[in-house]
Amino acid sequence: PAQPGTALSVNGVTYSEAQVTEAVADYKELTGQTLDRSTVVRMIPDSLKFTELADAIGLEASDDDVKTYLDDLVAAGKVTEPSDGIGQVMTEILRYTVISAQINSLGQDEIATASEEFTKISDAQQVEINPRYGTVAADGSIQLPKFGDVVDASDVLAAQTDSGQSV
Repeated sequence: PAQPGTALSVNGVTYSEAQVTEAVADYKELTGQTLDRSTVVRMIPDSLKFTELADAIGLEASDDDVKTYLDDLVAAGKVTEPSDGIGQVMTEILRYTVISAQINSLGQDEIATASEEFTKISDAQQVEINPRYGTVAADGSIQLPKFGDVVDASDVLAAQTDSGQSV
C-alpha cells in the first residue's frame, strides 16, 4: 500500500505528493494553465513507459535532451521557462514528448518493433496509486475515484445529464 505523502509508485520508484505539487506549479508557470493533480498522477506511468521503451530500443532522451527541448519551446515563445527550472515529474512528462517525436521519425518496421516492446513494458509495469487519485485497473489504466475529494468532471457532467438516475 502507498505510504503517507506518496502519490504513486511505478516499478518501485515512489513519487511524492510534493513532487506532484511541484509538477502542477511547473505546468502553471510553463503554460499559464492549470493541470489538476490527478491528471499529473495519471501522466507519470505513461511517461515512464516511454522512457523504458527508449532505453529498450536504443533511443536517447537524457535530462539534457529534455532541457534542450524546453529551451526550444521557450525560444519559440510557446512556454515560459519556470524561474527555478522544472522538477523531476515535469522532466519525465516532457521526456515522453521528446521520445514520442523520435519514435514518430522511425521507419515502419522500427515502429512495429517499438509497438511490440511498448506492449511488453505496459504489461509488466507495476503501479501503486494513492486511493485519492483512483485505482489501478487490471489493464494498468488508472480509474478515477467515484467519491472523495477528487471528482472527475465527466462524472459530474454525467450526473447532471442523466436526469438524476443513479447507476
